[in-house]
Parts: sequence; structure tokens; C-alpha cells
Amino acid sequence: MRELKDGIRSKVKLDFQGRVHKWFRGTDSDKRYANEILVLKTLEERGCPYVPKVLEEHPEDLYFVSTNCGAPANGISKAKADALFHELEHDYGVRHDDPEPRNVTYNSKQGRFNLIDFELATILEDGHSEAEESSEKCSSVVRATWAAASRQGKTHKANDDFWLALQISPDGSTNSPSEGEILLDPEHLVLAVSDGMGGNAAGELASRLVISWIRKHASQLYATAQNDELMAKRLTTLVEEAHKGLNEVAAKDLTALKGMGATLSLVYIAPGKAHFAHIGDSRIYLSEPAAEELPRAISTDHNYAWRDWKAGKITEMAYRTHPRRSVLYDVMGGSHLNITPQVGTAPLTLPARFLLCSDGVTDGLWEKHIVGAMQSKLKTRELRDEILEKAYQSCGKDDTTLIVADIDTLHG
Repeated sequence: MRELKDGIRSKVKLDFQGRVHKWFRGTDSDKRYANEILVLKTLEERGCPYVPKVLEEHPEDLYFVSTNCGAPANGISKAKADALFHELEHDYGVRHDDPEPRNVTYNSKQGRFNLIDFELATILEDGHSEAEESSEKCSSVVRATWAAASRQGKTHKANDDFWLALQISPDGSTNSPSEGEILLDPEHLVLAVSDGMGGNAAGELASRLVISWIRKHASQLYATAQNDELMAKRLTTLVEEAHKGLNEVAAKDLTALKGMGATLSLVYIAPGKAHFAHIGDSRIYLSEPAAEELPRAISTDHNYAWRDWKAGKITEMAYRTHPRRSVLYDVMGGSHLNITPQVGTAPLTLPARFLLCSDGVTDGLWEKHIVGAMQSKLKTRELRDEILEKAYQSCGKDDTTLIVADIDTLHG
């Protein structure tokens, strides 16, 4: 077993199965052992998903085995740690005795922060009043959680869709997994979906190249995230340069790659606002319940049938079956000389929820079903799975890709 800690009060090791073994020693070791077991079992009963779960108990040796909560969350600030411990007290009625950053970990499998070391924690039997009284201390800490997935279409030989979740900081960017969370400021979050088009493998190549370009260059946006006008210019440049690159690649092999192109729907989430860039017929939806508005598409499908639908000239049914619905007048690559991507900024009223999706989702679900799904109380992972499954079962001919993201302050 690999040793993680060898201190005065405890020794901790990690076994080959990834389980954590903790031995208690020193003053009141028996009391601290019993208390941590009690606290962890209480938190499990109360449904807390971000603390260790007890797997084995060995009271005679003052030793227990638990699930692994990941690696230390290096670099997390005291203010953010305070917000996480406050949430624990507010939601699950347990006060940690040592609410410091060293007791915060990041579990990459769960895609979220976890809390550890509860040997001196207190179970609050009289509710969460103290946490509620101190809620203002945590109101400025904003959390973004997301869940992404992609499924190949039933009639496709390859998946032409790609998605991206990218954490941006002053030090650069970090590619993120399909599920995760970050605490915003100084970190920002980039989410993107791209749907490729073109014969043979050209569509898959196009969307992969677009996402790779965004991944490589999105960190350059960080310095201008609070300047809406400059951000719009830089997002436009980012999309235009990717467009130019696609055409250059296609020009090298006109036999296999002629007409290679891709859509792009991108959201850059910073504290208090979200910038977006869009081209093609993938979509970006935004829901802000506190603003008393229904979930809505903030992106525009770049075809003429969309204009008729939104102008009330045709019904949604007519739009969905329109013969020129898939004929895009603006798309990245595709031998188009110039493009005009849609860019903008949405000041966020929290809580806010985003849905980024390829047309595999919108082919399978009507607008009313998308609106209803975004109003759901489901967490990001469950909502992602529900939308993906319903869209795929309803249609499923095209590749189906989506990202669900929730942005909210930690409790208070």
C-alpha cells in the first residue's frame, strides 16, 4: 500500500484497489475513531455525495477502510474552502472541525470537490441555523458543474460530433472530463459542441480540428473576459481563424475533403456573465428561473427556414421537415469564403443552466420538450442522460451530442 499520511493523530494508506485505510493513534484515538465513523455514516444516510463512504470497520484496531475521495485540491483558496464547508453544514447538518483547504480534495471520477477528515466533526441535531446566519460569507463563491456526452448516429459509420470542456486560469488551460465542477474566479469555463460535415471521414476530421483549435487558443480569451466588446472581437477572430484553417486543410485534398465543414456552439463562462460564439445549426439554450423567463435558445440556426419559423411564417413542424433546413448559409469551412459568426454576452442571473447540443438533440426533441427538460430539478448528470436517451430513441439517425451546465452560488 502507498502511504498518504503518517501523522501524530493518524496514519493513512492507499491500497491497490484505490481504497483508503486510516489508523487512529494518540490522544483520544478511540473517541476520534468512533466519531468519524458516526459522522460518515450520518452523512451517507443524509445523502451527501462528496465525503468518504465507510467500507470496513475494525474498532479493535482503531482502523477503517473508506472510498477514495481523490487528490488534494492544490491551489484552492481559503474562501472557496470555506464555501464548501459551509455547504456541508447548510445542506447536511455537519460542522467540520478543521475547515481548511488541506481537507478539500478533487475526485476526478465524480468530477467534483470532496471533503475529508471528520474525526472531530460535529453532527448538528438542531438544524442548520448557524450556517444560514453566515450565508453571506459564501454568496460570492460561484460553482459551475457540467456533464457532457456524445452518441454515434444509428446510420453513421463514425461520430462526426465533438465536445469540449476546458478550464481556463491565469496559468493556461486544462482539458476537463465529461463530468466536473469548478469554483469560478479566478478559473473560467469553456464549453463547446461541434458537428462536422462532409463525405467519408471529412466531417469527423472537421469537428475534431475545430475543437482542437479552441482547446489550443481559448486561454487567450482570459484577459478580456470582463470586457464585452473586446471579448466579442476576440471570439469572432477565434472562429474566423478556425474557419480559415479548415479550408486550408480541405484544399490539400479536394478529392476526399471537398466541402469539409463544421458547426460550432461555444460558451465562455466567467463570474457574472457568459460570452458565446455560434455558427451553424447546433444550439445554445439558456435558462434563468429567477429572471422569470422560459428557457430559450440564444443561438440562431444559420438557415433561412429558421428565420421563417421564428417570424411565425411557418410552424415548428414545417421547420423540422423543411427541405432546406440542413442547408446552412454560414458554417465553418465548407469552402465558404467569409463567415459571420454570431457572438454575444449574456449577463447571468443565478441560478443559470446552459444546454449546448448538436442537431441530433433537436431532431429528436421538440422545443417544448427541451424547455421542459431545462426546467427540471435533475442534476447535470441525470439531465444529460435523460435528454440524450430521449433524443436518441426518438430519432437517433444523426450523432447526438450535448453538454448540460449549471451555474450557481454555493449555499447561501
